[in-house]
Parts: sequence; C-alpha cells; structure tokens
Amino acid sequence: MNNIRGKMKKHIKSILIILFLCNIVVAQTMVDKSIMKSPYLGQKPPGLVPELFAPEVISRSDYFEHSAALFTPDGNEVYWSAKPNNERYYKIYFMKLVDGIWTQPNVASFCKENEYYQQFTLSPDGKKLYFTNGEKLLYVEKRNNGWSSPLAVPSIITAGTDANICCITSNGSIYFISRPTYDVYISRIANGNYSTPEKLGEQINSDDTRENSVYVDPDESYMIIEASKDAATCELFISFRMNDNSWSERQKLPIKWGRFPSVSLDGKYLFFMTREGIYWVSAKIIEELRPNPYILM
Repeated sequence: MNNIRGKMKKHIKSILIILFLCNIVVAQTMVDKSIMKSPYLGQKPPGLVPELFAPEVISRSDYFEHSAALFTPDGNEVYWSAKPNNERYYKIYFMKLVDGIWTQPNVASFCKENEYYQQFTLSPDGKKLYFTNGEKLLYVEKRNNGWSSPLAVPSIITAGTDANICCITSNGSIYFISRPTYDVYISRIANGNYSTPEKLGEQINSDDTRENSVYVDPDESYMIIEASKDAATCELFISFRMNDNSWSERQKLPIKWGRFPSVSLDGKYLFFMTREGIYWVSAKIIEELRPNPYILM
C-alpha cells in the first residue's frame, strides 16, 4: 500500500511540474505575440517615471546600446545603434512591422564592416537617415527596395565645423554638434541651399558644459540638449522657442542621467540612452516645463 501511495505522489508531482512548465510556455508565447504585434513592440506606455524600453528585445543585456530608439512616422520601423558586448563596432539595427508581425533585429544595409555607426537621426518624414561613421556626416535616402548608398551632406555644413551628431527639422534645417568645441550649430535651408552654419547663443551653449547631442522638435518649438560637465555627468536640458523667435534659457529635465534624446514623431514619448539601455518616458514632462503663454506655437 505504501509503495502504491509513493508512486501516486510521484505521479502527481510529475503532472504538476508538467502543468507548471506548460503555463510558463503559454505565458511566454502570449508575451512574444504581444511584443511582435502591438505598437511600440507591445510595451506598456510609461508615465512620468522613465522605464527601460523593450527589455531583451532592443535593450539587451548582451549588447551595448548607443542611441535612443527612433521610430518612422508610420510607426512601422524602429532604428537604434548597438553592438554585442564582445565586439568593437556599433551598427544601426532595425525592426520592421511586416504583415502585423515585427521582424527580428537586423543590421541596416548601408552599414559597413569595421566602421562605427554610433549616432544617427531620421528626418521627420522618415525618408532620410543621417549618421556619422566615425569620420564623416553622411545620409541615406529611402528607396522602394531599401536605403540608398551613403551620400555626403552639403560641404558648406561640414566646412570648418566638423559636424557630428545632427537633427533635422520639417523645413530641412540641420542642427548639429560641432567638434572640438562641442557646441550646437544650425544651418538653415532656403531655395534648396544650406546657409553657413551659425553657433546658437548662450541660452543653448553654456560655457560650463560640453554639449554632446541635440534633439529639435520638427516645428522647432523646443529643443533638448544633452550636456555634461565631466565624464560622469550627462544631463538633459530643454529650451523653448519664444514669441520673438529667440530661445528660452535652458532648463534641466527631471532625468538623472541620459544621452541622445529623441521624441517620438507622435509627440507622446521621450526616448534616451542610459548606462543600462534605452529608456522612455511620457513627453508630458516636456509640457510641464513649457512657459505659458510666451511660446510661439
């Protein structure tokens, strides 16, 4: 009798273990389907507290990320810069929503071996992608079969400024960081031609910090500047366009540490990079700092 009871206990225990494992598989399958079919890869929208974006899908423990996550205007493609922990060169990765399913991450077709692709930006219409390969500021154009070969930006932009990380507005103006001074410059476009770059004023470029990257809203109503006093500090500041077309004094965003800010084109989320990966937060933190009614809308 005891032998029979012992066998029954073992049998019941085995069944419970199998059921437990099946529940794990089902739950994981549900999570995977949610990630692969929903907007923003199925992630729960963040509030005013930053959260890690797409853990182990984009923000992976076996990779180093070196950008924000940038989505195309239709939300069907996402791009970011990263590299495996054991490799040297950063590449631009992407995922696409095809027939309702997100593809696995792939390296962008224009990335070459043994070159860095650490900083990049998308134009507001999603038709151009600007990037640096460690030496030059280049861009590619969207074609029916993918991206074009890399093209050089107009020489007037890079002449004498060593243009690095940039941001494109809806009217085509280019804001960028110039090295080695690490200040924010702008090159405006008129009649299809770019102007000689101008350094922005002290409201944007501080003598106390080095400006490392910049994001400008497509309609140029505000800009977010990544600035640092030393290697240990990377803070995000925001400046708003005033009614007289000047920029307001920059204010610190309530984010402890962040790099490469970028706002989703629907205006809902601010993405940025940290030491742990790519984070996102509700863009309401921007509106809470916006002066009223002094801003040009």
